[in-house]
Amino acid sequence: MRSTDITRRTTWRQRAARWLDPTVARWDVAPPETPEPPPREEPGPGPWPAICDQFALRILAAAYQMGSHLEAVEADEQDPERLERLYRIDHANTRIRRHAENLQVLLGRRVEDADPQTVPLVDVVRAAASAVEHYPRIRVGHVVELAVVEFAADDVIRVLTELLDNATRFSPPTAAVTVSAFVTEDGGVLLRVEDAGVGLHPDHLTQLNALLSGRPATPVALDPAAHLGLAVVAHLAVAHQLRVALTTRPAGGTTATVAVPGGLLCEIPAPAAPAPAPPAAWPPARPGTDPWSTPMAAPHDGAHGPTVRLTTIDGPAGDPPPTTGLPRRVPESVRDQAPAPRPPVGTAPGSPPEAWPDETAAFAAGVSDARTPTDEEGRQ
Repeated sequence: MRSTDITRRTTWRQRAARWLDPTVARWDVAPPETPEPPPREEPGPGPWPAICDQFALRILAAAYQMGSHLEAVEADEQDPERLERLYRIDHANTRIRRHAENLQVLLGRRVEDADPQTVPLVDVVRAAASAVEHYPRIRVGHVVELAVVEFAADDVIRVLTELLDNATRFSPPTAAVTVSAFVTEDGGVLLRVEDAGVGLHPDHLTQLNALLSGRPATPVALDPAAHLGLAVVAHLAVAHQLRVALTTRPAGGTTATVAVPGGLLCEIPAPAAPAPAPPAAWPPARPGTDPWSTPMAAPHDGAHGPTVRLTTIDGPAGDPPPTTGLPRRVPESVRDQAPAPRPPVGTAPGSPPEAWPDETAAFAAGVSDARTPTDEEGRQ
């Protein structure tokens, strides 16, 4: 039997089986085209971001309330051991507030600060270290004398806090973590966090640097829950154009660098001069007196009469006398002291006068005559 007959018989048998059993595959004809299912719509974020944001706000409110109570208790506590325990509770409360703020950052919310201000870099380092659990192991190296502008200061502190927290957690408990800040050639500042830990696997290091640059690698092989701090750093780095990178130290450990652009830096602002004390209230004039008869040394507000100002060349009273320049003038009333009598001409300074001038003798005689009662006054 030829092969074509076998093929025909097989085909005929398949067709018969198709009619008898619909589950048999139809090999002789092309399968009918099935319509493609409509594309599945990705589910939206839903209510969870708003719910998490509300939880973060409530945690922050509770943390601030607890902090105010702790400050009041610490101010009244005199026992050193109890005071140290209160400080530990206060530090734990600071870390709770930090985690709540990080949750807002991951949600894409702006963490509002009630008192934004320009912060020197050395204070940025101190603030970041104060929010880390193992802060006693942090050592501050060279820090350049510059400041971070007010709208970016808090976020730079958060970035440095997470890097310091990772460095202290993934290094030996007895090893120090060093943080420093240097000026770069383009006018920015490079923050360095160096630890002596076991370091990172090369594959993990590459993926973490991709995450910190804002372009995470695909597919993601890292567990996001294991790197929450670096996720916060990545969000803030993209928002402020910070360049964050992790490198392996030749001696062991990891170095984290943060390149802060020059647009976020400024000179350290000079301390504000204390406000002058308000002038004393003008004493009420007594009935029948002239308000212009007030002594020159009395305080005056300048609104009801002339003001006498005695200034010094070296600042306000109480400052040390200058070593060079003119002698210092002391503000005082000119009515409290009478001028010393001048010695007569021809006498040496400090020697008694030999004869009074005629004018002085005539004046003394006039005073004596005025004090002697006349006959009429004696009769009265």
